[in-house]
Amino acid sequence: MTFSCADAMAEVENDYKSFELETRAGKSVKLKNLLLLPDAGLKSAMTILGSLDGAKGAGDVSELMPKLRDLLVLVADDTAALKREMADWPVGMAMTVVSAWQEATELGEAQPSEG
Repeated sequence: MTFSCADAMAEVENDYKSFELETRAGKSVKLKNLLLLPDAGLKSAMTILGSLDGAKGAGDVSELMPKLRDLLVLVADDTAALKREMADWPVGMAMTVVSAWQEATELGEAQPSEG
């Protein structure tokens, strides 16, 4: 029996779906599930998410946007399109997108494969 890495990767990508974001320019940007990131990307994403969890109070709001942008760019499949889209986003929009991405790609959402 031969184990196909290509088939396995396709199954993993199907199990751990990305979150699709449509930009105002009509571009589709996929925000990858954390489990589909390479080691360095996963570590960076977890560091950013940890710093977001610790942000409290109005004084930290000004520090949120760069972190939110970095996180979204890190998980995006089309960074250029996403950067153009985020250029004029207020913090609230970035937080809304990050929350929707987290909810849609929540760990533990993968279903066992049939077969």
